[in-house]
Amino acid sequence: MANNVATVQLATGFSRDALEYLLTSKNEPDWLRAQRREAWHLYEETPHPAPNDELWRRTSLKELKLDATIPFASSLPTTQLPASLRVPDDARGGGVVVQYNATRADTWLADDVNRRGVIFTDLDTAIRKHPDLVREYLMTRAVTYTENRYAGSKTAKGEGAAYGDTIGDLKFVALHGAFFNAGTFLYVPRGVTVELPLQSLTHFDAPNIAILAHTLVIVEEGASVTLIERFTSQETETQRFANTAVELILKPGASLQYFYLQDFARNVWHFTSQTALLDRDAQLTWLNGTLGSQTTKSFVDCKFIGKGAQANLLGFFFGDGKQHFDQHTFQNHLVGQTASDLLYKGALKDRAYSVFRGLIRVNPNAQRSDAYQANRNLLLSPHAHADSIPELEIEANDVRCTHGATVGPIDPDQIFYAMARGIPQREAERLIVEGFFDPLMQKIPLESIRDELAQAIQRKIGV
Repeated sequence: MANNVATVQLATGFSRDALEYLLTSKNEPDWLRAQRREAWHLYEETPHPAPNDELWRRTSLKELKLDATIPFASSLPTTQLPASLRVPDDARGGGVVVQYNATRADTWLADDVNRRGVIFTDLDTAIRKHPDLVREYLMTRAVTYTENRYAGSKTAKGEGAAYGDTIGDLKFVALHGAFFNAGTFLYVPRGVTVELPLQSLTHFDAPNIAILAHTLVIVEEGASVTLIERFTSQETETQRFANTAVELILKPGASLQYFYLQDFARNVWHFTSQTALLDRDAQLTWLNGTLGSQTTKSFVDCKFIGKGAQANLLGFFFGDGKQHFDQHTFQNHLVGQTASDLLYKGALKDRAYSVFRGLIRVNPNAQRSDAYQANRNLLLSPHAHADSIPELEIEANDVRCTHGATVGPIDPDQIFYAMARGIPQREAERLIVEGFFDPLMQKIPLESIRDELAQAIQRKIGV
């Protein structure tokens, strides 16, 4: 897809002047302006992760060029949405939100869903039309950047997005809070079930413009919904920066299936902080798919705050070339009688490198928690490398918590079995890799998206 956006001359780099320019260009309420300034203050006060920080020592930031990034563009010319980004009528499910270069390009919500009070739109529209609802939740309960979030993390473990006693994502969450420039808002009222999946697509191709997309999902008591989000970009010669955040708030008895699918171009540095809050008897299926970007650094934090809550945390990634994926997951059992089951699968070829670090934490008052964690890695090249670091932090004595990890090449017996039946070796490898990912792919409820991901995986395999 060709770049069809004219170059806009804006100052590069994140700065206080850039923030003030953003505030004057956006007609936002005073509370949000104050919130952005507070986030910027915290960003300035927080040092960049040091090379010897435990959560960052496997991801170097030396090549990250934030000073060359344009934080936002308030005056991009209006352009027609590329045909490749248009969602066909027969694949729209229950609703669609498309954002193109941080600007709303397409929104649609089925009439029956709209009549039941569901709100599904871009975040700017939600702030304008539903300010009280957005203010109550936006970066106040899940992904937050206020110092209150981190106060006492060493004495009240689990109250923040900490790993052990280290705040891994604070610097970039604060930057996101100051400059977020796109996003998706979903609100499902009490007792409402949305049968068809909703879709959000964020794409950017404007030169040097950063994408800081924020997702806020509130599922009220007894409600149920599925949301599929995709993030893509156009390849350019210059480095690109994406810094996303996701907040999933599930009230008692709520049910959510959430899919975060990232296929950015290879010149993108991608940072993401995602948090879910599960109240009593809530049920969450949460899948992260990572295929694109040059470098991805992700923090996924699932907090259980109500008894009976359950979560299936799923992930797949496929790296080739020199791609670098560094992923952290946090199964945070704050109360007892909760259950989490995590499975992340990855394949790597060429000189790709991945890090998976997963922590199960059970707080002292979280008796009868049940948590499992597994990370499976396929190495398709002798130069590919995967680090798998499962961790347990158990402070209760009536729990069931286990973990497992594997790293290795394709089982040669599987290759032999296929070749003995007339299947060429390359085709056998393709079938095995596809079969490795297929149980996770089948979780995605839209066939068109499954097909797109399958094609992307096939391209990486090289067939």
